[in-house]
Amino acid sequence: MAKKTDLRVIRTQKLIKEAFLTLIEKKGFEAITIQDIADEAVINRATFYLHYQDKYDLLEQISDSYLKELMDVLNISFHLKKGEVNVKKFKITLKRILRNIEENSHFYKVMLGENGIPNFSSKIEKCLYDKFKGSFKEILGDLNKLNIPYELILCFISSAYIGVLKWWLNNDTKYSVDFMADKLGNIITKGPMNAIGHKLIFLEENEALD
Repeated sequence: MAKKTDLRVIRTQKLIKEAFLTLIEKKGFEAITIQDIADEAVINRATFYLHYQDKYDLLEQISDSYLKELMDVLNISFHLKKGEVNVKKFKITLKRILRNIEENSHFYKVMLGENGIPNFSSKIEKCLYDKFKGSFKEILGDLNKLNIPYELILCFISSAYIGVLKWWLNNDTKYSVDFMADKLGNIITKGPMNAIGHKLIFLEENEALD
């Protein structure tokens, strides 16, 4: 009997979440009422309140659930060791991240879309920043000893990931996960200019800068 109850709960929460995302896409979060959600999910208001306190609680639980799943597939220690990055494994990590985004593309498109949640992009970026910071500290040790301020590195990485994610989703994920992982991996490991085929030239100390 308990198993059947659990399945009913899961099914009801799924209906509520799907209805919620549909409504955000249609009219934006602020305009949504609990009655709207109940009507869209074909449940009554009392059923909604059995699972969530209000629409803000629903938003937080949905967001946290998807972001936790995303952070769980981001296993930095898989490809990064102290002093070296395994590029092949790094691209596998990127594939896992992109595949998760693709599988949950409706959620991310809605949340980052025109009627989406204004601060959601910042929330993902903070999750990425914290994840990288924790992993780097565990793998590399004292981050203050890096030859570049670690805040600069973490800010660059996390914001770059968000920018690419938005671009990919806005283009309806028209490029495959494999393609994206390969090209993005090249950009990150080689640098943008090197990745597009430009040779990097470094001036000698005695050469004048214009």
